[in-house]
Amino acid sequence: MAGAAQRQSPKLSVGLFRGFLEGRPDEERWELVDGAPVMMAPPTLAHAIIAANLQRVLNEAFARQGLGLIACQGAGVNLAPPIEHYDPQPDVLVIDAATAAIPAARYAEQFLLAAEIVSSSDSSYVETKRALYQQQPSCRYVLTVQQDRFEIRVDSRPNETWSEQHLSVPDNELIISEFGLRCTISELYRGTALLPLRSGKQ
Repeated sequence: MAGAAQRQSPKLSVGLFRGFLEGRPDEERWELVDGAPVMMAPPTLAHAIIAANLQRVLNEAFARQGLGLIACQGAGVNLAPPIEHYDPQPDVLVIDAATAAIPAARYAEQFLLAAEIVSSSDSSYVETKRALYQQQPSCRYVLTVQQDRFEIRVDSRPNETWSEQHLSVPDNELIISEFGLRCTISELYRGTALLPLRSGKQ
């Protein structure tokens, strides 16, 4: 979720932006948006819960299939040239386990899936990020998950062409056969206001 932009003229490159980040506290989250550093507002509870649920179901699927993949939060991605003025940080990212094991790594060179958990106010920037992810040769899936209603857009590229699917009924299934993932979309919303847990119950 976008917060206050630090206006710069001329636009910052990714390299200059990352130099700027070196002087910022680790707990701050910034993204480079059209050449301007933007401090991202803290996520809502719903955003955090959905991201955690998605990360969990993905990692459980990888474990069942014995895949050398891992889903993580808070990692950045190195976008392929010639993208110079954007440095996004997906809410959930799927990368090779070997990449995750690199000491002190903050950015992934390649990723198979990027997910954004969004509200209506994020829609414009999220569309930009969606297009940037789809330009990356390694990316096979982009998920756009609405946090205030049951709605997930699944962009997939099993071959060379991107296709789009919309899931908006709680019992709709999110299926990514390549990952061995099959779950109802309601699983991603468990614990939010849309599907609250009873006190003391799982």
